[in-house]
Amino acid sequence: MERLVTPAHAVSPEASSRKAALREVTPAGEPVSSLELERSVFDSAEIEILSAAFTKAWAYVAIDPALGVLDALERQSELARCLMTILKLGDRNPTSIANAAIALLRKNQARIVRQHVARGLANDHLVGAVR
Repeated sequence: MERLVTPAHAVSPEASSRKAALREVTPAGEPVSSLELERSVFDSAEIEILSAAFTKAWAYVAIDPALGVLDALERQSELARCLMTILKLGDRNPTSIANAAIALLRKNQARIVRQHVARGLANDHLVGAVR
């Protein structure tokens, strides 16, 4: 029986770096080429897997208070990027893709928030210069 991790347990405090999270879904002995990671086209079977994984993951991400700092559209976009990254690494199980994407999304959250703050500060600077 497959079990989806709840948001509170999606990333443990001891979780390692993003690379380690991505390595977990890559079968041993099967390196992933940089071309594979850069591709942006998916076949119909992969689209079905991504759709199922998104549905499973979004059920948790939508209500995860730790991710509440991002608006819903941004959370959906970032979740989709994470799901595609995990799929590109070779995982084909929607539940494990969903779990890994939740972990990756939560790990990336600090970076996303920093980008928002930096953009906000840059925009404030531009607005101040116009006045």
